[in-house]
Amino acid sequence: MTMIHLVEIGCYVGGTSGSSHAVGTGLKSFVQTAGPQATTWMTLRVEAADGSEAWMDGLVVDASAAGFTLSVKATGGGGVHAGWKLAAGTLRFANEEYDHSSGPGPFEPIIAADGYAMGSVTLHGDGRSFGAADREMGWVKIANTGRLDHLRRYAYFGRLARELVVEGPTAAYSTATVLRTGTVEQPVANAEDVLFRWRGKLSDLDSRWQSSTYPGTGAGGMSTVGGEGLKDQPRPRLRGYRPQIEPVPTNNAGDLRQISDRLIHGVADGRNKGAPIAVGVKCSTLAALQAASPASGTFNWYDGSGGDGAWCKTTFGSQGGVFTLAAWEGATAADRTLAQVWRRILIEDCGYGSLDISAADVAALDTACPWEAGVWAGTSEKTKREVLDDLCGGVAGYHDDDLGLWRITYDGAAAGEPALTFRRLTGIDEDAPLGHVPYTSLELVVSGDDTRGLPVCGVDVTFAPRDRRLDAGDLAGDSTSATDPVGGADVRTQITSEALTATWPTTGDGKDPAVIALWGERRLPIKTALRYRADALALAQRLFAVHSKLRDRFTLTADLTPETSIARPGLDIAVQSTRYGLSDGKTLRVNGREMEGRSMKLDLMEAPE
Repeated sequence: MTMIHLVEIGCYVGGTSGSSHAVGTGLKSFVQTAGPQATTWMTLRVEAADGSEAWMDGLVVDASAAGFTLSVKATGGGGVHAGWKLAAGTLRFANEEYDHSSGPGPFEPIIAADGYAMGSVTLHGDGRSFGAADREMGWVKIANTGRLDHLRRYAYFGRLARELVVEGPTAAYSTATVLRTGTVEQPVANAEDVLFRWRGKLSDLDSRWQSSTYPGTGAGGMSTVGGEGLKDQPRPRLRGYRPQIEPVPTNNAGDLRQISDRLIHGVADGRNKGAPIAVGVKCSTLAALQAASPASGTFNWYDGSGGDGAWCKTTFGSQGGVFTLAAWEGATAADRTLAQVWRRILIEDCGYGSLDISAADVAALDTACPWEAGVWAGTSEKTKREVLDDLCGGVAGYHDDDLGLWRITYDGAAAGEPALTFRRLTGIDEDAPLGHVPYTSLELVVSGDDTRGLPVCGVDVTFAPRDRRLDAGDLAGDSTSATDPVGGADVRTQITSEALTATWPTTGDGKDPAVIALWGERRLPIKTALRYRADALALAQRLFAVHSKLRDRFTLTADLTPETSIARPGLDIAVQSTRYGLSDGKTLRVNGREMEGRSMKLDLMEAPE
């Protein structure tokens, strides 16, 4: 069966025409007066230049620098108009001839042999790390001898692009399988081709997370704008729960401090130089907070419900020593789970909609890991990707998939029902059960180092990270005194640590001697943003169960077809082979996928039991 790869690229042309036409269907010729020319076989909308909102949509059946002919299929408005703008359009290309009557128009067969179905994604490059996936978006390469140089002048930002595969020239367009949905970067035209690079959503996360900055125009009185020292620095932001942050003083006295530039839902555990400071009055407005004086030994706070950020006020200023507190955003514990905080950051801080995020993934992660977590950034700038990595680190991996969805997966999740079974098929093999597909090659990745699945004897999970770790000089009292105002040696250890640690096994000095006897002594350190020790311990126990055993890792190559294209990162599939003990089949998890034109390569790891 001959698979044909199709590419549709949305664009904005931006040219103009002075031709006069009445709004209506049929063939209409336009003389071009300025801007990039139209492209033959593209779908194009022309809009009346007089602001009347009249438009015509159709297929460009002929085009040159002088003008173009549009076969109009749909219209809006009416009347005769003497000027037109070449507006939104869709380019269509294929690697072979495809012009089925059910399609939107001909796909010009000029995609280069190495110019389609390219790119890769790996959830956990070493099988044990977490956070943002390693992503190579790939490209679309169109053969060009000068005829398509003008494509570089179109605008593509934010316009939908799709890559599809269809089973031959006689297959209906409705049967095409979507391989990829997204956007493309501005193309590069050279002597032989026009190169479109796919733009991934992960690249959108490289901008600053904290969206507002301090004007720094004055710190007198109860100023919220900060002095010269805060000028142009980011305002702090909180998502989820953090145990020990240092709010930012914004006035000269240093007693008015900003917790977050967004709404928060609670505060606790105030400390001045490590000594406890009780939570005082919750004020209803920022003005009320500024006007009131906290009672001795307390601090007042305001949640930011007026849209002006969350703040607190103390009885002492910056010279009175370091002030820290615990704070949370999210009204209930269920709102502060890692999955929910991740989702909220993408929607409220990154501008995505709920339909851009896999609801099934969020629900599955909430079920597997119903654990509170959070992130905070002060006046040090952080990117959205850094924040999401801090949040998800040690627990989950996230990426933007080829269908335009944000995905998040928990590597420790137990294996599910395989969606496909890859096996060696001989000839047509008509006896193969439904869902069994052939693979081309299967290789076992050598277990030669820690990144290739060798067992660990223990897992150390850090949790409750301290955004403002105090040192001995920050603390009140005498650490040797029985009446230490900080609260004793245990409290001192906690607030001076970067994070707390939960270890599994909980016996034998945190080491499994049976694993050491067989595989040597190696540990798995995991850094998380989790709140509670019990949750960190549950994670350590689960990861130990997974990583204290030898996990085989494979590379499988197969043809890229509509059936095999569903094998995406995070999916469980089965592999049956006469090699490597796979004669009865084994469930493996897709850790990564690389598309290479007509074939794909899967990075597979044994799925946890």
